[in-house]
Amino acid sequence: MPRCRRLSHYLATLALICLPLLVSRVEACMVCIPYPEETGTDRLLHADAVVFARENPEQPFSYSAVEVLKDDVEAPPIDLFLPSTTRKRLALRPEDSVALAFDAANNEWRSAGYATPAYQELVRKIVMRAPAWNRSARAESRARFFVPYLASEDESVHKLAYLEVGQSSYDTIREADSVVPAAQVHRFLNDLKYIEWHALYILLLGVDAQPEEERIIRQAMESRARLGLKLNLSAWATALIEIDGAEAVEWLERHYLGVADRESDAVVEVVKALSVQGARNRSSLRQRIADSYALLIQTHPSLAGWAARDLASWNDWRFADALAEVRDGEQDLDGAAAFSINYYIRRAQSRASN
Repeated sequence: MPRCRRLSHYLATLALICLPLLVSRVEACMVCIPYPEETGTDRLLHADAVVFARENPEQPFSYSAVEVLKDDVEAPPIDLFLPSTTRKRLALRPEDSVALAFDAANNEWRSAGYATPAYQELVRKIVMRAPAWNRSARAESRARFFVPYLASEDESVHKLAYLEVGQSSYDTIREADSVVPAAQVHRFLNDLKYIEWHALYILLLGVDAQPEEERIIRQAMESRARLGLKLNLSAWATALIEIDGAEAVEWLERHYLGVADRESDAVVEVVKALSVQGARNRSSLRQRIADSYALLIQTHPSLAGWAARDLASWNDWRFADALAEVRDGEQDLDGAAAFSINYYIRRAQSRASN
């Protein structure tokens, strides 16, 4: 038990340090999933050496560098195996190569993607921007750089752009609507091979949606509510709010937030959508979304931590009493939720006493 108490104290302290940072972030990463913790861009930015390589003519199924883009260290020979499918592809396309990145800390070479001429051009630009981007981490300017590449028909370029833009703010994602043709959005959403990657394009479908696209979004949400489907639910809910505004918030209250027996996992996905829309710059719906959290706190008290986090970020201190009831009641809260609620209540009380 002492060990558990020490761990709980550590987690609470960590949450106290991180919460002010977390509540101030305006990101769509809760909606645009899945993506790896490290993108191909991260790999290129942090690499100590970057090269384009093709098959070594003297040693089949191995690599030989044909162009060096970065050589901060004296890297060892490339010891990666060249897969037969990639080897055949390179043999048919002499202008293509493979981008390889060397990590000196782990003393290993890793692939950074199959490189068509279009991808090679993008990699060169990324390496050139590495000093600035490494200083500013995942800044919005970095995401905006990739927005035009979402329209690329090159699979490697498109994938890299998706992973970068998908981790940006929803405001930045909305900007991509003017870049990505509607036909491409519909084509991607009709490809079930990428169904787990549909989230970003569902969001784009909602921006400046045409009547037929609005119908698709409403039907998608109705079927999910009826059948209890959760895949890409947060993205569809975000798109619904985009097209129907306050009416969508009311609909989500009736079908999710106010339904006591609705699975918490599904309600969380809807809360993510409300959070993303409420966090937008100059959001006209923030007040309405904050009001909907009163129903969430009452009907799904185990999820009250989500509401507390957003409300603190939005400087809305009206719900201290409701959250105090959850905190002091019999509801079993996890450490993160309990700390978010306590943080909110302390801030609200501090504001009230000033």
